[in-house]
Amino acid sequence: MSRDASAADAAEPVDPATVHTLEELVGAFRRLKGSRSYADLDKAINPDRRKGRSPVLPQSTVSNLLSGKSVPTRLTVEKFLTACGLAPAAQGPWLAAWEQVANSSSRGPAGAVRVREARPRLLGVHAAIRVDGVADELPPYVPRDLDAELRTALAAAAAEGGFVLLTGGSSVGKTRALYEVLRMTLPEWWLLHPADAASVVTHAQAPTPRTVLWMDELQDYLNHPTGLPAGVVRQLITARTIVVATMWDDEHSLRTPRAPAGQPDSYANDRDVLRLACIIQVPDRLSPAEQRRGQTLASTDQRIRIALDAKDAGFTQILAAGPALIQRWKAADCYGKAVITAALDARRVGARRPATGGFLEAAAPTYLTEAQQAKAPDGWLDHALAYAMTEVQGAAACLSPTSAGMGVISGYTPADFLDQHARRERRTEALPAEAWQALVRHHHPDDRLNLARNADVRGFPDHAEAFYRLAAEVVPPEQVQLLVELHAELLAKLRRFDDAIALLRPFAELGEPGISLWLAHLYKSNGQPDKAEALLLTWANRRDAYRTQAAFDLTMLLKEQKREADLQARIDKGDWSASVHLAELLAEQGRIDDLSARAQAGDHGSAAVLVTWLADHGRSEDLYARAETGDNNAAIKLAELLVARNERGPAVEILRSLAGDDATVAMHLAPLLAEQGSTNEAVELLRHHAANGERSAFLSLCDLLASDGRVDEAIALLQTRTRDQSAIFRLASLLSASGKVDDAITLLEARIKEGDEFAAFPLAEILAAEGRTEQLRVRADAGDGFCAHALITLLAERGQLDELQGEVNAGTLGAFDYIAGRG
Repeated sequence: MSRDASAADAAEPVDPATVHTLEELVGAFRRLKGSRSYADLDKAINPDRRKGRSPVLPQSTVSNLLSGKSVPTRLTVEKFLTACGLAPAAQGPWLAAWEQVANSSSRGPAGAVRVREARPRLLGVHAAIRVDGVADELPPYVPRDLDAELRTALAAAAAEGGFVLLTGGSSVGKTRALYEVLRMTLPEWWLLHPADAASVVTHAQAPTPRTVLWMDELQDYLNHPTGLPAGVVRQLITARTIVVATMWDDEHSLRTPRAPAGQPDSYANDRDVLRLACIIQVPDRLSPAEQRRGQTLASTDQRIRIALDAKDAGFTQILAAGPALIQRWKAADCYGKAVITAALDARRVGARRPATGGFLEAAAPTYLTEAQQAKAPDGWLDHALAYAMTEVQGAAACLSPTSAGMGVISGYTPADFLDQHARRERRTEALPAEAWQALVRHHHPDDRLNLARNADVRGFPDHAEAFYRLAAEVVPPEQVQLLVELHAELLAKLRRFDDAIALLRPFAELGEPGISLWLAHLYKSNGQPDKAEALLLTWANRRDAYRTQAAFDLTMLLKEQKREADLQARIDKGDWSASVHLAELLAEQGRIDDLSARAQAGDHGSAAVLVTWLADHGRSEDLYARAETGDNNAAIKLAELLVARNERGPAVEILRSLAGDDATVAMHLAPLLAEQGSTNEAVELLRHHAANGERSAFLSLCDLLASDGRVDEAIALLQTRTRDQSAIFRLASLLSASGKVDDAITLLEARIKEGDEFAAFPLAEILAAEGRTEQLRVRADAGDGFCAHALITLLAERGQLDELQGEVNAGTLGAFDYIAGRG
């Protein structure tokens, strides 16, 4: 029986739009089935099924679907509709009816609403500019190119749980796009908009089915005093919750890089959260296709026409009155401008909570001249705040008040668009010391830790320490260790070792390994080597991941104190680092016979140190003797010594006799062969070892090909190792050296987006070599420590001290340390 014939068997037309209950859904399915038998349905969906094979649509499944005992699964409904002759394109209304029924029987969490009932303004969608004759709160939605990708991501999350994150600048349409696509895709799901991270944690303890958890401005949840634990987000996804969020680009980029080695990693949890997300980038300008869609809607809403015709900003920014906010800030009188600027500067240096009235009153005068302060009229602050809170074009105000109860204002929050603009425009402006002091005295306690870090990197250590001390009174337990580490780091930089030690000692006594090793270093720097030794000895004798580092630090201390017997005792216990350090001590003391005896006895560390000493002292005959005994390291050092004496022929012969079996020797021989014109021999030698899986030989082969002018061949080889970090870095270097700088940058940026934070190092080198300070600045502002260091070094080499001071004011990591002589 054909599908068309089967469809004709339906007793009467069925309109799924009339379905609202499970009983109505079952009745509609029965009418759609008509006179088809169970066998007809199964054959319709799987005409080629062989006898004896299980049916795709079993009789029991269809029976349950038509009985109404429970709501069927979406997959069952799709199979049934297909069997009844409905193509996928025609199933939409039926699936919508099923969705409504499925959700009508579920109970949502407290405070949740159906997605279709959610109010966009309450979810964070910016108000739109007002024009005469238009009463609607929002203009029609102009579909974005990203909508299809977003629908796919939401559908996948609906099936198994997931996290969808939209990133982009302020007022680019992130929240509106998420709201519109979610409403079209999952209208019957429950939507919960938690007030803060603590509310998210509470919901995760008892998650509800078919629920969307909405977190506009994800950074606000991550910045919560207790943070948003990655484990909680994983728990929600596992429970098949759909987590959706928006986030500024710079807030996302700030959390992506790892902290520089040896520094507390305050964004480790945030990185884990972001790794769980399907990230969709929202451009700040409409594409040509989006503009055409907007043109079709412009006749229905004058606001769309105004935004499309504007040339000075993007479509969505105009709708949100972004440029008008900037103009109002600029056009304010000196008192209004001072108040707005103080609030914007507080945000720029790490104040995430609203600026308090006390702070604005204390800080604003620092933005005024003495004459302006003297002439300030009565009620200047009230007038300035009234100006700042006046809505522009009915859409937004420079500052928005936050409530502490009926008629009580607890603080003032700058408009997102204005905030983002001010961060760029005032990036290198220093926050006055009086403003820092006003933050210490008047700002919300939750921000103290963040303000402390910002004051430190911007060159205000006294204010930083004040914030750290105040933060200790309110910081949640899970952040205490981070606070202590950061505070101790500041004290150590100020060479206040006793104070730093006093902070760290309680944590070391609790068995915190990282802090214990750091405390040992401080003891040593503070002239207390006995305490450092006792602490290191404890950890060196433990069996955990920190044992090796503790043993190395301990034996280094013993070496510095020339304690040969104690080093030997550590060697007897199997400590390899003690062997190396004792060998170095013997070499420093010129006791070469003792060193030789240890090497002769099979001590590899002593052998390596001995060979280096012989090479440094030009002892070619002794090196030759060791090479004859099979010490290939000695042969390499001997060859290097002969080359330095311009005796390349003998050097080549020594290495050639060993290169076939030792890839390290081959890598030293290859450049010598190339110098003598035997490039093909060198290439084949390295190719042989590369084919045997020697990664270093492969990289050396590529280097040799490039130096021989065979750059394209080297690039082609490197492109075959797309997962090899070193190969990618070599490839980027070759691309840059051959004039394809942008290709190299694109390659490395892609690696960084894939999670390879170390790709930032060669990227920083390339950008610095090209003198691209602006790109270095952008990445430094996003928390890239490699680019920050490269930028600071480049400015220092150029003697651009004013620009270097600007980086201090901008909070670029390491800039203040460099200027203060601590870099």
